[in-house]
Amino acid sequence: MSLSISSITLNTPQLQDMLGFYGRLGFSFKTAKVDKGSEVHRATQNGLEFTLYSIETLQRSPVPSLQLGFKVAELEKIVEDLKSVPGVICVLETTEMPDGKKAIVLDPDGHAVELSQI
Repeated sequence: MSLSISSITLNTPQLQDMLGFYGRLGFSFKTAKVDKGSEVHRATQNGLEFTLYSIETLQRSPVPSLQLGFKVAELEKIVEDLKSVPGVICVLETTEMPDGKKAIVLDPDGHAVELSQI
């Protein structure tokens, strides 16, 4: 059996901050209206469709309910840039690990995002 992930959708009440956060990671979003009057923003990266969907409220968990991982070229620069987005918290500053440099930040909705140096 072969399995590959094709899409990820995040519902967010903080659409602009989330667009800023994931845009800084390299996603280039296109906007579309949805039947119910909301907005959906889609980006495709290496065959993966990444979608942000605007909702009115979201119950935030005290512990991240989701962790995403991305490989980036300029880890330290990107981490510093992401920290300027409202609501972003750096959980682990850029650190040398046995498998390479990593950092972990929480996006504006509190999802954990692990960043690894390419």
